[in-house]
Amino acid sequence: MAIITVQTPFNIDLEFKLAGVFQRALAWVIDILIICGYFYLMLQFFNPLKGETASKIVEYLFLILPVFLYQLMFEIFWNGQTIGKKIAGIKVIDNEGKEPTWSQYLIRWLLCLGNMFIYLIPYMLLFTLGLGIAGLISIMMIFFIIYLPDFLTAVISKKSQRIGDIAAGTVVIDKNYKPNISETIYLDIEEKEYQPKYPEVMKLNDRDINGIRNLLNTKRPSKETERYIGTVAIKIQTVLGITSDSEPKVFLQKLLEDYNYFTSKS
Repeated sequence: MAIITVQTPFNIDLEFKLAGVFQRALAWVIDILIICGYFYLMLQFFNPLKGETASKIVEYLFLILPVFLYQLMFEIFWNGQTIGKKIAGIKVIDNEGKEPTWSQYLIRWLLCLGNMFIYLIPYMLLFTLGLGIAGLISIMMIFFIIYLPDFLTAVISKKSQRIGDIAAGTVVIDKNYKPNISETIYLDIEEKEYQPKYPEVMKLNDRDINGIRNLLNTKRPSKETERYIGTVAIKIQTVLGITSDSEPKVFLQKLLEDYNYFTSKS
């Protein structure tokens, strides 16, 4: 399972699972079927209009343009997903874990060479319809040539990014992946009648809380670490204007639990 970690501006590490090969292939096939289906239906509609003056303009607006802009428009207005991506459970995000900007969507769309193949499939099918096996082989060869650069780049890159994704600073992830909640600033409070002790903790921000969590989760605490924890506990008490007789670790753990309690109630 390929996992990437993104650090947010709050100094919180977020985990994302990269979209798998099967998911990407499924999304690709679904999108192709939708594009070809739309193309076929529109052809049936426009055939009777052949020869009319406005036929070419209408055909361009309702046939060629929608097919060509399919992926770009869907990703922009469907939060990084086409119909195929939505069914496959994958989506596009930027390298910081946020929704990409319009310019990022545009860059990845322009530089994803495989897009050209998707958009040309309906026209190629029409052109090679009467060529039988030879036509099918031609399509497969074109498919191989067009997709080879993106395929090699996705295999080599650490985040399985195609050329357009690298240039745009985007990555395709598994939308259904749920990271371990223990990796966030939030704690699972088992007590149903939990009693918070330090409401002043809400003066701290997510970065402060994440720093406390990381400090308490130190795998191999040394004497120096123990002293530092004590110093941090005293500093926080001073800043928040509170006093505590608890051990530094116990005090800081209570702060984490109280913070989680108050944020869950807000």
